[in-house]
Amino acid sequence: NEREICPGETFAVEETVDTDLCAGNTYTTNTLVEANPPNGDACQATDEYTVTPEAACATIVEITCTDSEGNDCEDTPEPETPEDCLEPFTYCYIVTNVGSTCMDITSFVRDRNGGTADLIPLLNGVIEICPDDDPIEVCEEPELTDLCAGETYETSVILEANPPNGDSCQATDEYTVEPEAPCDVTVEVTCVDSEGTDCDAIEAPEDCVQDLTYTYCIDNPGPTCMEVTDFVRTITPPGGEVRILGLLTAEIGNPPVICPPGENAFDLPICVSEEVSTNLCTNEKISVTTKITAAPPNGDMCMDTGMYMFTVPTPAPTPPPTPGPTP
Repeated sequence: NEREICPGETFAVEETVDTDLCAGNTYTTNTLVEANPPNGDACQATDEYTVTPEAACATIVEITCTDSEGNDCEDTPEPETPEDCLEPFTYCYIVTNVGSTCMDITSFVRDRNGGTADLIPLLNGVIEICPDDDPIEVCEEPELTDLCAGETYETSVILEANPPNGDSCQATDEYTVEPEAPCDVTVEVTCVDSEGTDCDAIEAPEDCVQDLTYTYCIDNPGPTCMEVTDFVRTITPPGGEVRILGLLTAEIGNPPVICPPGENAFDLPICVSEEVSTNLCTNEKISVTTKITAAPPNGDMCMDTGMYMFTVPTPAPTPPPTPGPTP
């Protein structure tokens, strides 16, 4: 239909067109207007309008980690023996498209304690993920993890994706597992006199004050190395706690670290001794108690106590001399 337009007049016409904003297409519209004055040559006017909708890009990526029994790596049971320290951890990565358009995965990199790996090959060529698709899950080969090393294992992943037309987007996730190394320490106490007799077998002494040798033997029956952080003993009587950690550091070095059997430069149990002058004529029980505290590289401290107690027989009173015959 023709329409008259006079000088200075403006009018508009509209049309509605359904447009897929997520298709990554460019839409170009051209218009041509021809007009004739009452007397004169016809004229034309043209215009062009181009729109390129930017498709929204949105992904999420999640890291999971499981041990050989299917437990979450953070819930892996503590090892009981050195052979249990190495546990295979399986890391998986789940990618979900939470946007409104299909996207191509262009970069997929994980980092574990500074070591990186490209995860794109694990996709087996499936790099496009659409909103209605199931999440994509890829898993690395199981990795042996030392639960007794006291290490923290930090894993992060960065995923980049591009919609057909629009800015790329990025998704990240992190997973940290800090295995708690178990701690187990034992200490036993023995006592001998200068003749090598067990203190609980000493007979009534002729000399009350004697030098007794107290020996403390420490063992590590657990699966992991540990550092002895405190070592004290009390001899009663007279009582009073004395720190004897120096006996151990003099024997095995400082810091005093004790590993499971076969991993030390010394044999287990490791024994240290001290010689203490002790009054055996108090007619009392004599006891020596000791307490040792240790800690693995990463985990809760553990403690053990030992005790040795003995009583020295009191000499029988000397009977008065038998009087001689009366003259």
